[in-house]
Amino acid sequence: MTRQEIRIQTRIIHELSCFMMMNGQDAFSISVEKQQGRTHFVLRLGSIEAPLLERIKEKVNQPREIEVETYGWELVGDHDTKSEFKILGLLVDYMRVECTEDAVV
Repeated sequence: MTRQEIRIQTRIIHELSCFMMMNGQDAFSISVEKQQGRTHFVLRLGSIEAPLLERIKEKVNQPREIEVETYGWELVGDHDTKSEFKILGLLVDYMRVECTEDAVV
């Protein structure tokens, strides 16, 4: 794994955790799983309100842009977390949500 790939993955973890905390989620976990050359980020929380989940889906499910992987956070800097979360969607290929009786994954 290259240094740039590690930077991108740690930025994704940072953005996810910061967004969750800024939106009142105080109990969640993020795990990283490598499978068949792909990296999966698993965000697990006990519950989430439907409007917040929809907002996350809207922001994350957008076409990936390779240029953002290189320049994205340098251009945005450390501004408002809500605007930074838009960049997160440009760094990931897809998002899937599963709701069970005791968790949202």
